[in-house]
Amino acid sequence: MKAAHDIFLNDYHVKFTLEHCWRELRFDQKWRSHSQSNEKRKEACADVVPDEEEVRPPGVKASKAAKCKKPNEAAFDQIQSILAQKNTISKQKILDRLLAKNIDTLSDHEVALKNKLITEML
Repeated sequence: MKAAHDIFLNDYHVKFTLEHCWRELRFDQKWRSHSQSNEKRKEACADVVPDEEEVRPPGVKASKAAKCKKPNEAAFDQIQSILAQKNTISKQKILDRLLAKNIDTLSDHEVALKNKLITEML
């Protein structure tokens, strides 16, 4: 440890003042790969099976980006089917109202709409 402090002092011309932080964080998953030497990394990579790799938790930016992503396809399809059902129900209600009215009182526009809805329903 003394040698590491001396090297830091020679390189940066300042004493290393973050030793308390280093002691807390040196065994965290994020910093493990940085603390291993190149030889140890090569040996570890050769021995480790890809399925057994440690999975890092998502970072802040990644989790925020996941929240902002578009909804998945299943939810979109479900909403679309609900809106289609609602649309057919509203058309049926309009047709029921037009059928309840007397044919003589219907305007040309209403008659055309009634005929159009009847052909769509059939």
